[in-house]
Amino acid sequence: MPRPWEFNEEGPDPPEDERRTLLREGEEKARRVFSDFIDFAFSGNILEIAFGLILATAFTAVTTSLVSDILLPPLSIILPLRRNMGEKFAVLRPGPNYNDEDGYNTLEQAQSDGAVILAYGYRMPSPI
Repeated sequence: MPRPWEFNEEGPDPPEDERRTLLREGEEKARRVFSDFIDFAFSGNILEIAFGLILATAFTAVTTSLVSDILLPPLSIILPLRRNMGEKFAVLRPGPNYNDEDGYNTLEQAQSDGAVILAYGYRMPSPI
């Protein structure tokens, strides 16, 4: 015997009035869901949040450009920062292949050797 929510191909169709009632209830539920979604989507709070996210994205791009293209070049001339700020790091504990005379040339070289490092140049442009 099929369960009430399963479709029974072999059994008789439900009576006409039951079919109409089920269709009407389904239509009302679909309209209610759509209406609730429209109310949610066009409420003032959602539009304000979307507008704020758009402004924040634009502000982030402008700030990143300002820091990397305008503030960092003069600072790199005044301070011994050079242009490759992302490569600045300090070795806290050298790896097994560390050379005392030369040290590590790149951040990747120190990481691949297993050295414990403080990569301070990686995020340096962000706070500046």
